[in-house]
Amino acid sequence: MNNKLEPKRVYARALDPIHIGAGGYRLGRVDNTIVRDPATDVPKIPGTSIAGVVRTFAEIVKEEDKKKEEKQKFRDVDIESVFGSKPGENKTEKGILQFYDGQIILFPVSSIQGTVWITTKELLGYWFGEIKDKNRENIKIPDEIGNEAYAIKGIDTDRKLNPREKNTDEYLNLGWLLLEVKKPEDGKEIALPQKIDNWVKRIVVVSDKLFSHIVNDNLEVRTSVRIDPETGTAAEGALFTYEAIPRGTVLGFEIGVDKALAKQKDIDTDVVDKIISAVSPYLRNLGIGGMGTRGFGRLEIDLGNNNGNGGETDAQS
Repeated sequence: MNNKLEPKRVYARALDPIHIGAGGYRLGRVDNTIVRDPATDVPKIPGTSIAGVVRTFAEIVKEEDKKKEEKQKFRDVDIESVFGSKPGENKTEKGILQFYDGQIILFPVSSIQGTVWITTKELLGYWFGEIKDKNRENIKIPDEIGNEAYAIKGIDTDRKLNPREKNTDEYLNLGWLLLEVKKPEDGKEIALPQKIDNWVKRIVVVSDKLFSHIVNDNLEVRTSVRIDPETGTAAEGALFTYEAIPRGTVLGFEIGVDKALAKQKDIDTDVVDKIISAVSPYLRNLGIGGMGTRGFGRLEIDLGNNNGNGGETDAQS
């Protein structure tokens, strides 16, 4: 058995806006920005944030187990062996899990046809394998996509912005952007894992270039003010704005398992499913990230299957 990390894929839907702050105040559209991938400028959830909150909730479950005589979820789970030593502790035990950054897979945008989720061909290929329909037949999408949107689920391509004009192309507005909408040559619709399929009703594929712009232009931006405890009114000069990934966004993250170390510590490699299943109610009710007191952060989890529609991905070693 080698020392390769093989990732378990976990999918999540934002039940509330998600704010993972980049730290400090910035000049620009908002004061408190969120973490972004430096290569794509697309918001993400850092692996450290995922690891921290999953460990915290796992420790809560472990403590609750001690009060039970039966049905203990984590009877055989040693938190430190699984996650490693906490920073600042004298010992430095390595955990068997490696948490990778969470990535936006499907991003919701308002349109004339209702909420539409945008994605890219590369994202679909990475997270779900080959793009297939319900009959397991491939859906053909061009490798090079320009300034158009390919409708692969739930989009009425016969619906025109102006029904009186019979010879015009079909267009779809994604926020402020108006794009020509096309269907793949075969006209098929994508089949996704069941839970994700229920989460999203309309999907279009856009280019990587447009994806970043559309996402950043449609993030949720809110304004808040600090309340002066003495007066009970807004404190002077305490107005600030912050951005968040909007509710309805579908994200994916991977958790690697060091099989060699797990074998050495005598830990079953199915511990990921056990932990995520146990902490899922906490993620759904307590959430992740900042602004939790303002109603942010809740996630609905779907373990799905490891490779979605059959795609395979080599983990980092």
